[in-house]
Amino acid sequence: MVLLVIALILEALPGGAVLIFSDGSGSGIISTYSYFSLTPFGYANFAPLITGVLTIVLLVMVVVSFIRAGGKKLRTAIIVVSAIAVLTSISPLIYGVHYYNTISAAITSVLVLTLGMVVMGKNE
Repeated sequence: MVLLVIALILEALPGGAVLIFSDGSGSGIISTYSYFSLTPFGYANFAPLITGVLTIVLLVMVVVSFIRAGGKKLRTAIIVVSAIAVLTSISPLIYGVHYYNTISAAITSVLVLTLGMVVMGKNE
């Protein structure tokens, strides 16, 4: 749960989602935004917002699993949502490495750690 809170904090920082605008001289102007900003979404960079929403969903699912002492179905759902969040967090690389920065890498790392912990956790 702590890892997901760290991921949410990183996603809220205004430096994770990257957009590159042309300035007409051949080089680009790099702008960074929060994962929850609609600006990257409006410029067809859908992954950061989807990753942020999936992180919130994961946090809620993990809290519910602690309260209810979650069963096998909930654990499987957490694994699936976590894997999808990892995939969406690395999908800006499709546009190129310039669309992925250290904050994005940190978010991906935290999500991978979360996925690993859930997969390696004891099966109830």
